[in-house]
Amino acid sequence: MRVAMARIRRVAGIPSGLVGAAALTFYLLVNAVTAWSQDEFGEIGIWSTVLVAVLVTFALFVRWQRQFAATLRPARLDQPGTAKLAARRGAIVLVGLDSADPGTTFTRLLAAADHLEYLALISTPQAEVRGVVPALLGPLMTVSGRTIAPSCTHVWDRNEAEAMGDVESSVTEAIEWMARHGLHPSEIVVDVTKGRRSMAFGALVAADRAEVEVQYLAAEWHHLDNRPRPGTEGFSVVAERWTGVGQDSVRVGV
Repeated sequence: MRVAMARIRRVAGIPSGLVGAAALTFYLLVNAVTAWSQDEFGEIGIWSTVLVAVLVTFALFVRWQRQFAATLRPARLDQPGTAKLAARRGAIVLVGLDSADPGTTFTRLLAAADHLEYLALISTPQAEVRGVVPALLGPLMTVSGRTIAPSCTHVWDRNEAEAMGDVESSVTEAIEWMARHGLHPSEIVVDVTKGRRSMAFGALVAADRAEVEVQYLAAEWHHLDNRPRPGTEGFSVVAERWTGVGQDSVRVGV
């Protein structure tokens, strides 16, 4: 019974309470109009009942409409991911099988990261077989107009996609590698837009331990079309840990 009730709590996205109230109101209204047309209406009781039902239905509709409107309203990308990315010196990127496709995250990252000096790619053997990493460091890097010295680029490509521990270890090594070159934790970002969920979880654990921020490519969502709104893409940080980017940055909340 509980399962059945849970399944009918909403009808086509509309609360079942509102559906029931609207149906009852319609039923009462039909009865009232019928009684009035047959000159059988001598009391105001039925009209009072109809009025109460209409008011209740209207109140339920207003409450649902506010919730529905909030859902349709484009989400604000209030996390300063893109702004901070422009000042980052190091980026650790999870590589997916489609990371080298035109217009994907990597090209957007290169376009936004104006001060990028160090790049670490966390990849899998499958991505290596498909030549994703060479495409990222070759044609896509050339098209972006960015140049990063080979000594400032490092690839960790022995990670199994479903092994969270592999990625956690690789991201930790990448963060330590950048730290040895003098980068402050606030100057490093881990991008988890691509890669499997297990890879993202491993990256989150490693970044959290090192107090490094994690970002992903977000967009305002068009719920009616069920797709991102064109031109709204931007990087958002999962949790802001630093007030800025640089050696003088202060931990948030300190």
